[in-house]
Amino acid sequence: MKSFLFFLVFIVAVIVSYSQQDTLPEVEIEANKINNPSSTYKLVSLSIKNSNSLSEVLQNNSAIYLKSYGVGNLATVSIRGANASQTQLIWNGFSINSPTLGQNDLSISSTSLIDQASLHLGASSIVNSSGGLGGAIQLENKTDFRNRVHLYASKELGSFGIDNTIAKFKLGNEKWQFFTGFANKHADNNFKYTNFLKKSPELIRQENATYDQLEIAQNIYYKPSLNHQLGLKTNFTTTERLLPSIMGVESKGEKQLDDAIKSALEWSYNSGNYFHQLSVGYFYDFLHYIDTTSLIDSRVAINSFKGYYKGKYYLNDSIQLRLSLTTDKTFATSSNFNSRKYQVRDAIFIEYYQLMKNSLSYSVSLRKELISEVETPLVPAISLKWNKWKKHKLFLSGAKNFRAPTFNDLYWSPGGNPNLLPENGLLAELGYEYQASNTLVGVTTYYSFINNWIQWLPSDKGYWSPVNLKEVESYGVEFSIEKKFKIKEIGLSLGGDYNFVLAQNKASIIDGDASISKQLIYVPKNTASFQMNVTFKCLSLNYRQSYNGSVFIDATNQTYMPYYAPANLRLDWRMNKIKAKNKFSLGVNFANLYNEEYQIVANRPLPGRYYRLILKVEFNK
Repeated sequence: MKSFLFFLVFIVAVIVSYSQQDTLPEVEIEANKINNPSSTYKLVSLSIKNSNSLSEVLQNNSAIYLKSYGVGNLATVSIRGANASQTQLIWNGFSINSPTLGQNDLSISSTSLIDQASLHLGASSIVNSSGGLGGAIQLENKTDFRNRVHLYASKELGSFGIDNTIAKFKLGNEKWQFFTGFANKHADNNFKYTNFLKKSPELIRQENATYDQLEIAQNIYYKPSLNHQLGLKTNFTTTERLLPSIMGVESKGEKQLDDAIKSALEWSYNSGNYFHQLSVGYFYDFLHYIDTTSLIDSRVAINSFKGYYKGKYYLNDSIQLRLSLTTDKTFATSSNFNSRKYQVRDAIFIEYYQLMKNSLSYSVSLRKELISEVETPLVPAISLKWNKWKKHKLFLSGAKNFRAPTFNDLYWSPGGNPNLLPENGLLAELGYEYQASNTLVGVTTYYSFINNWIQWLPSDKGYWSPVNLKEVESYGVEFSIEKKFKIKEIGLSLGGDYNFVLAQNKASIIDGDASISKQLIYVPKNTASFQMNVTFKCLSLNYRQSYNGSVFIDATNQTYMPYYAPANLRLDWRMNKIKAKNKFSLGVNFANLYNEEYQIVANRPLPGRYYRLILKVEFNK
């Protein structure tokens, strides 16, 4: 009955959209913003230039902590003390977190064939989905209807068998736009590292670590009239990885295959006072894990059918209403489920935004989700922005949010716990931003409290099982600064980020739990980065220095991993004039410039200094 009512509202919203009067063109302007939070929230744009994976994008754009198991291996993110499952990944308006794992492997989340990426922190993450207790990362494809013939190709060769090829082709006019993308990536990852676990440390070569990925994208856009726009977006990715064992353990012949299909058909309509977007999508994920030593052969297949309606209504120049209706039907089969699992997630999101005369704007929103066999709370949010002085902005926001248990949490056999409650949290932040022509300074303080935190623990039956274990409190500060200079023909840009986070377990269902008031494992209190860009005529140089503070690797904070501070250096030579239609460039990138020996995850070695040579060509007509 609930699904029927949701579908009925969905259809009514679409029918109403046709009754509006046509007054304003440029439907693509709103189409590119409909998945963003309102302007009362701070939106962090992420540059995808010179990055092949989402983990690289985050490393190059922020001081967010990335937990990596090594080159080509699992990489996850911790935002404001939250874990990887509490960060949502959004692709063209659809949440694509794994229904079984609850998270995404950022090392295989390619950014080679998308157009833009952004980071939504705290309360701003609820515009597209629940579950972003730390935040959300949004990936989007977009277009404008210009006459174009555009070809881009790049080739990368580097240490440890790195061999990446990317090609993108765009063709279009005022009615049609076509995009075809291809990316093929390979790395042997057979770097040498020092094995400190032996009595006499020795230099050995990593084995069983080859990485291969193929990605193909095809997008088609059509604008039949001034106000209507249609789009078909498809992406296929297949990744095959050999997984190295931890330091000191002989290879177990581990291997993993990941296949993913993402597709969406969308329609957008702009009447001036109204904007509507309707999108339906099909998503497929397949994971095949093999451990030859332990005779494990695990397969997981997920089919999801998703849809949404998103609309904006402009009452006048200062008041906006936003409505979003989403539905998600997911089927999952797994070697560790006793039957095929099925879940329905329907949601409604409503937001009221107003810009007042004193340069104060605010938004109030509500999200309600209906998830089969899961009790879900109402999710309210409020945000304010004060822009009294043009160069100075103040932000304030607060929200409630929750994350439902995953299929693995509920149904894994043996160990799944169907009685789990959703994690729920309270989020708040206060921020200040100063922006002038060549200067940007931002400071944000935040607080979150998450109840019913889900954690897997060993049970008295001899296997692990998830429980609503603890309450976690996190608070901290984020600081960023950027300054640009121009000295004759030399351009100079300096920037830095610093994050401080205190994330502690405040309560537990376990009597005498020694983790109370202790920092969460693999959550550094301090992370920072410094970046310098220098340009002179056809040359550009980028230097990036990062710092990640020590992290505890046990819940009682007795054992820790030391800090590490790798640096990257990149030099590019542009072989043509700045305004030339056809562009050629040659670059070299040195990672871990100072050959630092470090680990992010205990006993998971990382390479020393290595390089990549990059050739890029671009043709425009």
